[in-house]
Amino acid sequence: MAIETRSSSVATSLSSQFSAVSERLLAGVVLVNSGHGSGSGTIWRRDGLIVTNHHVVRDETASVTLSTGERFSAEVEMRDHNHDLAALRIDATDLPALPPGDSIHTHAGQWVLAAGNPMGMRGVVTVGIITGVGQVPGPERTWLDNLIQADVLLAPGNSGGPLADAQGRVLGINAMIAASGIALAVPTHIVERFLEPAESDRTYLGITGTEVHVRINGTTRSAIVLLSVEEWGPAERAGLFQGDVLLSLNGTDVRSTEELQRVLWTHGGHASLEIVALRQSATRHFTVAPAVRAAA
Repeated sequence: MAIETRSSSVATSLSSQFSAVSERLLAGVVLVNSGHGSGSGTIWRRDGLIVTNHHVVRDETASVTLSTGERFSAEVEMRDHNHDLAALRIDATDLPALPPGDSIHTHAGQWVLAAGNPMGMRGVVTVGIITGVGQVPGPERTWLDNLIQADVLLAPGNSGGPLADAQGRVLGINAMIAASGIALAVPTHIVERFLEPAESDRTYLGITGTEVHVRINGTTRSAIVLLSVEEWGPAERAGLFQGDVLLSLNGTDVRSTEELQRVLWTHGGHASLEIVALRQSATRHFTVAPAVRAAA
């Protein structure tokens, strides 16, 4: 009997907590309408900055409706096709911006809440748990890196809304539903680099390269051969040489210079990168600390 009472008390407390968090989340979620349908948006800053998905707003303008019913015209300020992100601006202040959470240290089993406007229904919140983090195919033949995967119910219209922790802090922006039914969200730390890209754009390894085809364990794949390595640059200091073939950065396969730059952009240059490369048919591992060029 004591066990049942204790379990009931825990359930009641959890329900009350989720109810309060849901109310705060919904205040920071907007309805986004464009010429291609509707979706959700997350109020990122009090000054009118809203984050949503690129696929939600393919035009340069949209209509945004707040939870209060107020409607605004919005303009697209920035896009990132590779991460399926878009930043909208509306002429409003003192908006109920949602606080960012720690998306770098998310873990399987962590409680999350997803908020949005699925199937045209306003202000819907669902609850689930994180099941993992990984890379999945994205729009327009791209790959989305480090997406948060969660067993939480999403539907068309949820895209652009927040995936939050049990305290209501945004861990990511809901982007899509996998074939397995798992929800996928772009992590908050990637969203923040998207919104302030200047430093990430200047992150570099001190190399130039081009795409080549290599055969590894009986399989042919694309990789990047280093054409030059900058003297005293990050790559040379790590031990990389001209002629080395880059296979992966931080566990992400690198098959083109575009993918190489995307991994650097996502990484942001604040910690070391683990590189796997081929040298004379032997696989080698390197730890490289990217540098950030001074602004012009």
